[in-house]
Amino acid sequence: MPRKNHLMLVILLALLLTLVIIVFAPFAVSNGVRFWIWWRARQEGFVVSVEGIDAPFLSPLVIHEIHLKSTRDNALRIEVTATDAKVALNLKHLLLHMRGRLIRNLSIEQFRVELRRSTPNVQALTRQGWATLQRLLPESLNIAKAEVRVENGPNLILLRGGSLSASASEPGRFSAAEIMIASPWLHQTFSQLRGATHWEANRLTLGGLTLSRGLDLQSAAADLSRLGKQRVGLQFDLDAFGGKIRGNVSHEWRSQHSNWKIAGGASDISLAQTSDAFGFADRVDGLIHAANFTFRGNLAEPDRVTASLWSELTGPTWRTRTAEAIMLGAAVYNRKIQLQQLYIRQKTNQFTLSGEAAFPTTSSGWLSPDFRGNISASINQLGDFAALFGANPDDFAGKISVEGAMDTRDRKVGGRLSVEGASLTFFQMGVDSLTAELNLKATELEVEQLEITRKNDSLTGQGKIEMSHENNYSGTLDARADNLLDYLSRFRGSAGKKPNPIPIDLHATIDSSNWDAHGVIRVPDSSPISFTANFPLRIGTDWNAFQLSPVNITVDFPWILLGKGPQLFHPGIFQDGILSGNISLSETLQCPRIIGDMQLVNGKLSGDGWPSFNVTEASSRISFTGNHAAVEFLNVATKDADLLLRGEIDFETVNDVKIKMSGATPLFDLTAQQIDCVSKINITPATLTLAPAVAEFEFRGGVFQSDWTVTLQETNGLESLAMLDPDGGGREFSLCLDTPSQEKTLLLGALPRATAGGETRAKPRDKRR
Repeated sequence: MPRKNHLMLVILLALLLTLVIIVFAPFAVSNGVRFWIWWRARQEGFVVSVEGIDAPFLSPLVIHEIHLKSTRDNALRIEVTATDAKVALNLKHLLLHMRGRLIRNLSIEQFRVELRRSTPNVQALTRQGWATLQRLLPESLNIAKAEVRVENGPNLILLRGGSLSASASEPGRFSAAEIMIASPWLHQTFSQLRGATHWEANRLTLGGLTLSRGLDLQSAAADLSRLGKQRVGLQFDLDAFGGKIRGNVSHEWRSQHSNWKIAGGASDISLAQTSDAFGFADRVDGLIHAANFTFRGNLAEPDRVTASLWSELTGPTWRTRTAEAIMLGAAVYNRKIQLQQLYIRQKTNQFTLSGEAAFPTTSSGWLSPDFRGNISASINQLGDFAALFGANPDDFAGKISVEGAMDTRDRKVGGRLSVEGASLTFFQMGVDSLTAELNLKATELEVEQLEITRKNDSLTGQGKIEMSHENNYSGTLDARADNLLDYLSRFRGSAGKKPNPIPIDLHATIDSSNWDAHGVIRVPDSSPISFTANFPLRIGTDWNAFQLSPVNITVDFPWILLGKGPQLFHPGIFQDGILSGNISLSETLQCPRIIGDMQLVNGKLSGDGWPSFNVTEASSRISFTGNHAAVEFLNVATKDADLLLRGEIDFETVNDVKIKMSGATPLFDLTAQQIDCVSKINITPATLTLAPAVAEFEFRGGVFQSDWTVTLQETNGLESLAMLDPDGGGREFSLCLDTPSQEKTLLLGALPRATAGGETRAKPRDKRR
């Protein structure tokens, strides 16, 4: 065959082959791509569905919709959906198996990703899968609309309404309608974001992004060049609230040990601007002058973690708490936390803590860490330093210094502290000096020395406190004060008159939280008041529990001149008289058993000193016999009348005390109107009155309660009485003696005092007032 015919045959075959390729290429390519996607997805544990692939000859592929979903357990769930994806393939690299990108351009109309991880260190893809994913990174990328949701345990990252274009040849753009970050420590939402992008050498750079007021992202570069080797990186530069934050983060998961590397620094960050941006309700001020942080490892593997932190805060303020500077330096290595320094400077106050602690293996271990360290403090303004920890600065003042060391290894406390103070104030109580030597042992806190002085007053003691759950304590306590009233602020005394001082001496021995105390109180110009007390008082006991604890108290006061002694109340009550007696109280304060007697002789009361009564003189004797007492006599007098009473007191419990009194001389009810509350009781002279006679009256209520009542039992045959009290059970009134301004007076009549000639001072009353 001539050579000319051979050439024509070759050309014809080539044209025929080209025609076949043109005709069958779209079908072969579309099905080949569909099969390749299915095959690779199956190897990685995904199920995939592809709806429509158009493969025009020498034109980009068009995948109408592709949906991938992981088939693994619930520890890791991945769903990816892409709609109207246009893929421009690099055929030379694809057909000749050359290294390089397989995709020149990728354009997606809608892209949605959802990832949920509940267990750390669960691999999403195999090593080959990550290598394939890196080869699929395009030379240019355009996503018109993106929705991304990533959940990793309690942390959530959510992107809505996002779009991205990136290319190495020209600038790209990024936008997002909303990005939300939520975690146990942070919850923040950024809206309407706009920025520029650049894509080169598998590095995506995002810059010029304003996140919020005072927070601008200058640049953030995501390094995907080693994605095939299962490593990614992120570098960012942030202008934050007047300062700078720079960071470098990389994550590698190629081996079975997932590894993070984090390094960052911050300078001149305004805490006030930060609090305003994040919407803190409380006032925060100050400056993060400098901070550096490094981390390497994985929190799920604390044995392999190393980290360091150094920060310096200038002028930090939270609410009313403020300091000049706070510096913190710490490092983590070999399952240990080394506190290099915690330094607080506040005006002339300085506090330093350093030491080392073992890294807790459980979350509860953070509540009782193994710590060894040294403490040094020089506090010249105790009120300001106490305010730093939330206390009222007006309750504290003075100078105090602390030196020592402590050790809490193996949940056992050890160490030693020395405390010295001068010109101190605790809860507005002044102290001239304080000295304490504390020895921290494995199972107890030993107080080797405690000495507190205030003028001539002193308190010394020593003892120990067990560190068990019962917190029993034992020791001795000696106290002496020139004036007991200095420590009883509720007793104010009479206006314009300084109370006479009352010295007191007290000694107490404590054994397993049981107190055995005795002491002497010396009232001026009177016999000493001696007392003994025995009672349990455990740490944390409240008043209700203390009332139910067994107590034994005895008080002996042979004679007290009330006129010479201090007036404990304002206005003063007694101006003269002698009080004597001996009282022994046992069982509990809730249900006491009292044995003994008390006697008041020639008691002189101030006319305006007891505004609820108009009594000027009183004498009485009371005998106690368990939970019952007999008022053998109670003689009271006003300016114009005398009243002789006797009665009894029942107190099964202090919450229900009944005092019944009856008159040895006639007593009349002169209160005409019905009143709801009695704020004042007046006794006035009355003779031959038509008012009903009072046979007995009863006071009833609780010792520590204000809902007392008084009931009058009257004896009179008048019809008017039956109208006032149809049940015949007596007239009952509530007592409100603490509100005398209401002037609701219960008026009682008594026989007028006789004059020297035998005549009475008051005229007869013929009707009720």
